[in-house]
Amino acid sequence: MNNQYAVLISSEIPELGELDLLRSIYRELNGYMEDYNNQINLDNLGDWKLLIQINLRNTNGIGIFKRAKRFPSNKEFEISISIPVPNLEEARYGISDMTGIYIPLNIKNFYILSPCFSKYDNLYHYILESAKQAIDAAFTYGFTCNGKRIKKKSL
Repeated sequence: MNNQYAVLISSEIPELGELDLLRSIYRELNGYMEDYNNQINLDNLGDWKLLIQINLRNTNGIGIFKRAKRFPSNKEFEISISIPVPNLEEARYGISDMTGIYIPLNIKNFYILSPCFSKYDNLYHYILESAKQAIDAAFTYGFTCNGKRIKKKSL
């Protein structure tokens, strides 16, 4: 894993406590960023680090927070991404008894993508591919870190 960035994944849904699933997705996403690394201008971060926080939650869309959080004491910027987890009515691989607080996204604070539950056969692939889609969108939109715009490089 690169010292310039890290992808982290967590869940606000108690029923989604399968740590092996989250660990496997964590490894895949950090590998995805290794391949993605040369497409973004991470050099503009200087000695700061970029954290991409994927949060699985009960919400109404895939959300990319428009502003990077800044943690000066650790020299870190955090990009927050919300991924909705389907219930059994939305997908056959969904969570049967969804608990947790429902937190709707708003266009003022988030770039919102529509989830496509029917495109996937299982929760693992849905979460992994949705996270990749959100990471791609985050770097397409870009975000500001210490006055520098971090985004995909123009080809």
